[in-house]
Amino acid sequence: MDLADFGRPSRIDLRTQTKSALSDRIAVAMMELIACGRLPPGTRLPPERAIADGLSASRVSVRKALARLKTDGYVQAVQGSGTRVVDDEAETLRRLILANRENIEDLGAFIAFFDRQLIAEAVTYADKGSLAAAAAILREGGRAEDPRGLVASTVEVRLALAECAGNPIHLLVTERLLRTMRRLFGSRVRGRGPAELDFIVRMRCEMADALERRDAEGAGAALGRIEALFEDGRQSGEPSGGPSARDLFEEMQIAGPEQLKTKLTREISNMIASGQACEGGRMLSERRLALLFGVSRASVREALAELKNEGLVVADERCGTRISPLREDLTLLAGADLRNLKTVAELRTSLEVWAAGRAAQHASDGDLMDLRRILNEMRRPNLTAGRRIDLDMRLHLTIARAADSAVHLYITEILRDLMSAYFEYSLKNPLVAGGRETELLAQHERIVDAICRRDGAAARDAMAGHCAAFVRTYRQLEKAGAA
Repeated sequence: MDLADFGRPSRIDLRTQTKSALSDRIAVAMMELIACGRLPPGTRLPPERAIADGLSASRVSVRKALARLKTDGYVQAVQGSGTRVVDDEAETLRRLILANRENIEDLGAFIAFFDRQLIAEAVTYADKGSLAAAAAILREGGRAEDPRGLVASTVEVRLALAECAGNPIHLLVTERLLRTMRRLFGSRVRGRGPAELDFIVRMRCEMADALERRDAEGAGAALGRIEALFEDGRQSGEPSGGPSARDLFEEMQIAGPEQLKTKLTREISNMIASGQACEGGRMLSERRLALLFGVSRASVREALAELKNEGLVVADERCGTRISPLREDLTLLAGADLRNLKTVAELRTSLEVWAAGRAAQHASDGDLMDLRRILNEMRRPNLTAGRRIDLDMRLHLTIARAADSAVHLYITEILRDLMSAYFEYSLKNPLVAGGRETELLAQHERIVDAICRRDGAAARDAMAGHCAAFVRTYRQLEKAGAA
């Protein structure tokens, strides 16, 4: 995947990406259970028939899934003992568990930062009634004797905070991370003993009280104590015999393949957001969109109908379909509101400082070569503004790729259009980056130099200094605009 091409339409047949075999989805779900320790090394798997009945799947699909796991080295057939997870000395299993642990740590770190952003925005901008509603979810939505309800309300309250704060960027990220957060919190709560669950409930009540007082520091402190419990890593409530087959089948949650209409709707929406769905001021025709994505015009028509329902496009008797003048695209969303720009700048700081440190450890020789090449291009005199912006984005996206984190890439994909708009606005606006070309180049040189020297601490410091200047600028502009 070339991150430099994020947000750009490509001639790709979406039909080839839409359907995934049920056997593949079963294999991935079982691999997740192995990775997170729910199916420990040496565990005997339920018989094929039991798995098929538990997942409402055919035995043929289950057999194919198990065959794939055997080929990949995660399970093995043991004569007279059925199919078992390989032992903990297997290299494939060690790599899987390590990758899963890193992903959970990465996701937990991002959500911890994001939660504090949500709280700060909510206590600043939400009305009293909305804050009271979010607080009620914290107090009433979960009980110690109902861990699943606790997980569900933990996700629900984040969505409530994003909505009541009225920040569209936070709402976008929250909605896209809902399923991921649910799985993360589920893995953290699972196996906790009664005393630990009681503690979580008490901290949620403290957080609710703080929200109603508009006390961001107090709410963050209560949340921090819950995070400290999760980071402790000790779990006391898992039965010695391990999870039951019924529990495992409920956790696997085999999702159906994404419908073509859903995927096509999202891709056309992304094109509109990034300004690539228009030509000469008009929306691309159904025929052009069908050719672009390798689908039928009927499929494009269904996707456009969905976008009309959302208010993103409108029907015009003379011009066909056009972008709604009442709906801001993501470029305008980021560029027209200093609060939104400040939010993106803060999100970017959290992501990129972390990525720079990781890139210093994980970048391949090819990644380092790409960074040096881009930096050399940035040093050339008389670059146009457009070329300078393009090189700036490519440098940061190359660092994101070099960090070698699935979580970071996923969040980068969520924010791709917003980040593109942020770079475009920031580097063209004289109030933000005017006259700072030499300073920005020197900052980029320090970042790349630290990554190439494999100095993670220096890379993080250099990136923090680079991003902090933009955060300060947007906070000052927002404050001046509100004055």
